[in-house]
Amino acid sequence: MPCRAVALSTVLAAALGAAALLLTTPPADPAQASAERAGEMLVCEQVESRYPEVFGRNCDPAQGGPLSDFTVIDRRNDNTYHCRTGWAEGSLWADGQNCRPRRG
Repeated sequence: MPCRAVALSTVLAAALGAAALLLTTPPADPAQASAERAGEMLVCEQVESRYPEVFGRNCDPAQGGPLSDFTVIDRRNDNTYHCRTGWAEGSLWADGQNCRPRRG
């Protein structure tokens, strides 16, 4: 019988530890992740603008996911574009929709 009590207490301790970890880890909410990326500035090696869309290649920072109210900067000529929505695919590319040139 004592072995069962030790095994049960070990299982309960592991379960309580896992529950505590779940309570302290923030949820992976896509809306929250998108909000965290709002206002970001992406500097790209190449930028093509076909209003209202802007497409950049080889961009920094190299993160992926949804974007909102962000800025794309063309490293070659410092042209700057403000976009309302978009998507970044790591450092490979960034695509912005509802964009307009940003004046100094």
